[in-house]
Amino acid sequence: MKKKFLIFVTMLVLTSVFVVPAAANQSASDVPTAIAQSSERTQCSEENIAALEGKQFIFNVVGDLSGPYAFISQPLRAGLEDAAAYFNEQEGGICGAEIVINPRDTGGSQDVMREAWDEITNADTPPEMMFLFGSADAELVREDAINQQIPILLSAGSELALYGENGDAPAYTFAIIPLYTDQLGAFCQYISENWESFGIEGDPVIGHLSWEGAFGRSTDTPETRAYCESLGVGYAGAEYFLPTTSDVSTQVDTLVESGANIIFTTSLASGPANIAAAIAGLELQGQVLLAGVNWVLDTSVIGLGGADTQGITGVLPYLWWDNLDNPGIQVVNNSWAVNRFLPAGDDPDAQRAALAQRNIAYLLSFPVIDAYIEVMTRTINRVGAENLNGQAVYETLNEFQYDAMNGILRFSYSDTVRAVQVTQIGQIQFVQTDAGVNPTIVSLTDWFATPDLKAGGADVPAMEE
Repeated sequence: MKKKFLIFVTMLVLTSVFVVPAAANQSASDVPTAIAQSSERTQCSEENIAALEGKQFIFNVVGDLSGPYAFISQPLRAGLEDAAAYFNEQEGGICGAEIVINPRDTGGSQDVMREAWDEITNADTPPEMMFLFGSADAELVREDAINQQIPILLSAGSELALYGENGDAPAYTFAIIPLYTDQLGAFCQYISENWESFGIEGDPVIGHLSWEGAFGRSTDTPETRAYCESLGVGYAGAEYFLPTTSDVSTQVDTLVESGANIIFTTSLASGPANIAAAIAGLELQGQVLLAGVNWVLDTSVIGLGGADTQGITGVLPYLWWDNLDNPGIQVVNNSWAVNRFLPAGDDPDAQRAALAQRNIAYLLSFPVIDAYIEVMTRTINRVGAENLNGQAVYETLNEFQYDAMNGILRFSYSDTVRAVQVTQIGQIQFVQTDAGVNPTIVSLTDWFATPDLKAGGADVPAMEE
């Protein structure tokens, strides 16, 4: 499996448009400045720069760094650290104060998550904001964040974490991607309009096959079923499996026997890869479309699944690495090349780990830190450095509109909106180039608004009691 992973991710990286060996020889000062990147950047007042010069802002990032989510969370950690170093050098951090990333590994344990939360938030100086990786962790501390007035940026899209059980209680949690229910709705909207282009017999019918747990179960709700069915997309039921399960052929076969010609997965890394392998093993390629939330479109999936991942279609709520005409994307590519790329001949395991970091999580780290700086700067200018706290940051997030890193990620929060609300639809494609086959992720659509499908959401059709 390691060899297969290395071959395909290496192919992805080395056939990219930018030249890795040349970029790898750059120094940090050669990396393009990105905030010509963003004309929106708020400038800190001279008074606050004087007050904060020489100080630090600790950005606590907490989640599973060593368990089933490590394929995503380790590159996220690496990217956050590289992004903080980049913005410290290019912009002086936040109003002259250095950004320091403080990662905490929960190993996927809710008990450890609770311990980490209590330790960080009960310190002498509570954090102004935190970053969490997973849905289950955000759901666990949802009420604590509200009571302690500590806003959370979340790299997941859990309805319970963001809006509560009934969808009517916006929390102190803000997702950097669209709500998972809204992602499924966006996919159904696309499929209802473009199903014929896939050449699959019959009307579109979704069968859910996802990881067991809060993340995996987040997309299959009465609201999403009603919305998709209103667009002519049917429902064939749901099957769930543990992240440690490698063979999901039985579950795929069950859903297909129930009428599914679309397998929609809310899983990542090995999850979509194993489903793709099952579809290929059952000789269902061309008869069944594999699709999913944004995490299915990633180099980790390609690396683990190889050629079987061709054609996986999903939600793409950010620009991808190959959008090289975007200045923000140029910065991320070059930062990765300077800080993470290992030339051929280095230790194979280390090289494999470095190549694996060129994925969704590393990419999103830069707009996250860009947005973190913007949120903090706006707040500091409004209340003064001496009055900065979590509640003041929360008030800024409640009316935060910002296209981070030249639009890599498009934030749009309000007092009722807790998640990114625009996306594209993307697809894994293996493209023939002069250098060989280049597996990549391409946009199939322009940007469009996701529907509101949380409980009681504006786009939820009338449902029978």
